[in-house]
Amino acid sequence: MNAETLIALNEEIAGMARAGLPLDQGLAALAREMGKGRLQQVTAALAKDLQAGQTLPEAIRTGRISEVLATLTTYARSVVNLRTIVLDAVFYPSVVLFLAAGLFGFVTFFVLPQFDQIFHDFQMQLPLITEFMLAVSRYPLVGVVVPVLGLLATVLLVRLLLGWTEKGRGHWARFIYLIPVVGTLIRSARLAGFADLLAILVDNEIPLPEAFRLTGQSSSDPIMAAATKQIEHDLNQGLPLGKALCGRGLVPEWVSWMMGLGERRGSLGKTLHQIAETYRRQVEVRAVLLKSVLPPFLILCTAGLFAAFFVFGVMLPMTKLLEGLSK
Repeated sequence: MNAETLIALNEEIAGMARAGLPLDQGLAALAREMGKGRLQQVTAALAKDLQAGQTLPEAIRTGRISEVLATLTTYARSVVNLRTIVLDAVFYPSVVLFLAAGLFGFVTFFVLPQFDQIFHDFQMQLPLITEFMLAVSRYPLVGVVVPVLGLLATVLLVRLLLGWTEKGRGHWARFIYLIPVVGTLIRSARLAGFADLLAILVDNEIPLPEAFRLTGQSSSDPIMAAATKQIEHDLNQGLPLGKALCGRGLVPEWVSWMMGLGERRGSLGKTLHQIAETYRRQVEVRAVLLKSVLPPFLILCTAGLFAAFFVFGVMLPMTKLLEGLSK
């Protein structure tokens, strides 16, 4: 399930639990009233399992299902909010780059051929930058479209090949994290979700090795998923959390120190919530930076690049041509 489906399903079950309604009958009735979709399928499957005698996890047996589901709903909403912040931050720079590409295509396909014809008619001796620009405009498919499509195809092929193995997915994640600003933004968002979910499991007294295993399985980060397996093994061997985290690359060293200290003091859940909040603030700050600074920077760079090419590649030869005609 995605986060939106999880939120809707949790709210349904929590509402029934608060009202004291039988979950199997209530979910079956809801499934019949829903239109077709992922939420309807999940609700119907859950109702069928309950009617067959299966139970929800320990929360039902302890009578705390509404409280637990409310906590999970809050967590799912925070994940959705972080994802929205990341996508919103990347959207504006993407629009600027798209418009720059459109402007480049317009100049290449429609403007430069006009000047090419003029320079050809007068058989002018052109500088190298002008020759290069005109060569691109004469063969735009070979000079522009094919290289761009080839680069995109290469990136997609590499992503597909790396996605077949756990090690390859880890390499791809490391590559994404190396992208300035954007990589750090995505990494911080994933760390916030990881710390938040681990805190919820610790708060609900899930054994620490099991909590790490479940959190790793829920993470979309292959690096975190691989590291949690090693940490789970170390914790089962009796190592304290601080030593189990050391050198695993799961979290920065300062986070490892805080988590180890929180475990020794019996306040690990509270410490994890604080870490998650710290990363959420980092995401918000970096998202604001990305939206407010990067688009104007890209606009200035694009405008400067086009101006430089146009002045030195087109206007200078045109100026020389006009000077020659005036003599």
